Amino acid sequence: MRLIGVDTGGTFTDVVVAEPDGRLAVGKALSTPERVEDGVFAALEEAAGGLGQNLAELLAGTDVLAHGTTVGLNALLTGTGARVGLLTTRGFESTLAIAKSNKIHGLPGEDLRAPVRWAKPDLLVRPGDVAGIAERIDASGAVVEPLDEQQAREAIAALLGRGVQSLAVCLLWSPVNPVHERRVRELAAELAPGLRVTASSELASRIGEYERMTTAVIDSCVAPLVSSYLERLEDALRALGFRGAFLVMRMGGGVQPAALARRQPIQTLRSGPAGGISAAQRLGARDGFPNVIATDVGGTSFDVGLVIAGEPQYARRPTINRLPVATMAVDIESIGTGGGSIAWIDETLGSLRVGPQTAAARPGPACYGRGGTRPTLTDAAVVLGHVTRLGGALRLDRAAARAAIASEIAGPLGIDVVAAAEGIVAVACAQMRDLVRRSTIQRGHDPSEFVLVAYGGAGPQYALRFARDLGVQGVLIPQLAAGLSAFGALASQLRVRADRDLRPVPVEQAVASLGRILAELEPGVRDQLRGAGPGGASQGGAGQEEAGQEGAGLEIRRTAGLRFYRQIHRLDLEIPGGPLTAAVAEDLVRRFHARYELVVGAGTAPAGTPVEAVGVAVEAMLATAIPAAPPRGGTPAGPAGYSRAFFDGAERECPRYAWAALAAGQRIDGPAFVESPTTTAVLPPGQQAEVTAAGDLLVTKGN
Repeated sequence: MRLIGVDTGGTFTDVVVAEPDGRLAVGKALSTPERVEDGVFAALEEAAGGLGQNLAELLAGTDVLAHGTTVGLNALLTGTGARVGLLTTRGFESTLAIAKSNKIHGLPGEDLRAPVRWAKPDLLVRPGDVAGIAERIDASGAVVEPLDEQQAREAIAALLGRGVQSLAVCLLWSPVNPVHERRVRELAAELAPGLRVTASSELASRIGEYERMTTAVIDSCVAPLVSSYLERLEDALRALGFRGAFLVMRMGGGVQPAALARRQPIQTLRSGPAGGISAAQRLGARDGFPNVIATDVGGTSFDVGLVIAGEPQYARRPTINRLPVATMAVDIESIGTGGGSIAWIDETLGSLRVGPQTAAARPGPACYGRGGTRPTLTDAAVVLGHVTRLGGALRLDRAAARAAIASEIAGPLGIDVVAAAEGIVAVACAQMRDLVRRSTIQRGHDPSEFVLVAYGGAGPQYALRFARDLGVQGVLIPQLAAGLSAFGALASQLRVRADRDLRPVPVEQAVASLGRILAELEPGVRDQLRGAGPGGASQGGAGQEEAGQEGAGLEIRRTAGLRFYRQIHRLDLEIPGGPLTAAVAEDLVRRFHARYELVVGAGTAPAGTPVEAVGVAVEAMLATAIPAAPPRGGTPAGPAGYSRAFFDGAERECPRYAWAALAAGQRIDGPAFVESPTTTAVLPPGQQAEVTAAGDLLVTKGN
């Protein structure tokens, strides 16, 4: 099969094409926020050209196109989503405004230290766009007060009259009994056919009305924009001859059919970074590194996620823009430090700062020559001679970069341009290093047990700088670094998930109810994924169900959410196939203790504390076969050329190697540069990299 992965970032859009013979082709283009699909097709055209084809030929021969997108996230962060009307149980209209402890969650450090600056997250729903409905269901699921359908109709009509563009419905205890939410959705469909309506019980069947409500509102806010974009993109792809499976990356990992993504667009919000974690997990497994620190330096941000014992870590309390979401999400920490981050002088302290403001794709850094005048991290790298191009078509203007840094940084600080550029790089790398430490050491993990995978278009430029002093086992820089998130999308499993929260009960007593709920959830996920793969590959008989398989590769995974008695945080553990027995419950408790100590730290699991079951989930998965690339051979290649660059204030003559020409086992001593069409790996003085069998660069301790 031919597979295509697409990732749209804030600055660049990346494409990776996996050919049936194992060859990989890449495409890179500036993102186009005003019409995201334009950047997608520009990157696809570049990848097609690398294969000697035009765009129509590329798409006509493609079996799967998997897409990670930030369209919904950008709409949420910029306040350009739909105007949402909220329907909730009468008496609970102020749930969003009251919030919980979110007045401090996600605030910057300077605000946390000043209580007068504490503030709750911004409301996504205008106060007048919230309506209470007469109804009530109790915690057991019993109807205490029937739904007043006439009053519900009037509330819906009033919201429509106010100009809302979509509706979110979140009624009390709907996860236990969703009958009223479903009826309200039907009433809305009668009054306004075609209106987007999000029912919280179907999107996030979780106990906790605040988290469920924010999730429904976020989904309703981004739904019209995300659905419209995905529909436009798919129509354009089909018009060019694409007949394969169109899949979308989920922020909880894996990909899902685009039709399902349009029904649950909240799953797309952090889909791009999730693709990077998926790819880093795959590289770690391939090279024998079960513990991975995944670091992504893009044009706008720096993202960090962990893979522990071969499994990505999931956020215990996912938040987006300081709002909690009651859906599964890969745990990713981010700061506004990327290649396009603007360098500036803090007038209060007189110190150099980098980010979080960004030059983005338009106008971009000064060196892009597209009208940008503010100095950025990329401008600093260009001034130092560390990078000369970004993508095949974008040549960088060193003179413009020097002028921007001279006027806004070097001049005010009274230093020369090279010193200012090195200061910008040093500050940015210190910020990146600090986030890695917070994601590992402050969570009880020893960096010396991890390999750091550096990717993103700018990751290879700074990895060996910010990894310094972290004490990691080594640094792995993939040849596909610039497009690794796109590769993660095409390499991810098809996944559809259904979950349900439970009232906490000891695991030993929950066996019967767990089995009953699993039997209710499983048929739905099977139906959603059946036939979703290329050529309907997931269809087939049920002769392998005992092994967790159905037909050609459809796998069913059952998990239980467990926690210690009265704790907040939970861990999800797989439930083996077959009937649930007391022995299964005992094994779950044993594995929970072991996993808890692995994630939280040795000796942290109290032996005598009961373990509760608080949730259950069923996930249907269909793996995508990635063609194996031929192992790299050849003879060690010499430098393709030399250029002068600055390291630690001294200008040096540095070799530049063509990445594609390197042989497996070849060693390269810094200072040196290794260049691919889409990125440059910078090896500082004193560092030595070895080329792996896959063509990646590996720097281990002592090298």
